[in-house]
Amino acid sequence: MKYADYKPFLRWWLFFSLIIVGLIFLFHWNMFDIVNQGDVTKISFLIFGLFIIFSFFVGNETYRGCKYKIISESHLETGWFMSDQILTLGMIGTVIGFIYMLSTSFTNIAVNDLSKMAEAIISMGTGMSTALYTTASGLICSFLLKLQLYNLSVIINESKEVL
Repeated sequence: MKYADYKPFLRWWLFFSLIIVGLIFLFHWNMFDIVNQGDVTKISFLIFGLFIIFSFFVGNETYRGCKYKIISESHLETGWFMSDQILTLGMIGTVIGFIYMLSTSFTNIAVNDLSKMAEAIISMGTGMSTALYTTASGLICSFLLKLQLYNLSVIINESKEVL
């Protein structure tokens, strides 16, 4: 076992370790509670879960690629597909947030009743926060997964160059 053979896996491990440190800081700053309160659909947590699962998937494939010098390109394609699905889930959450905002805000609005106006503004804020949290979750998690997948694709390209 040579160090150079495991360089892509060590890059993945460093990157994943930095993600874990970032998650610890987010947990410390109560960001998960803030997202939980702001995202009525909870799609953000589905995105986070898929991201963690497929990060382990990419890490396993990277390790296997370094150890056995063989990576199934279908597994790589599965990873790219999931990174796009994570992005798509974020966009679906955006649309649902806007629908929620528009459908709940203007149903019982009375311009001269301040309490109804306050309810409408609160409802708009909830829908907008759902839209923004799901968009941010989808974009960030998709980006971070694609970086890991790029590292994995480097192994495939290096093995093709050797042949």
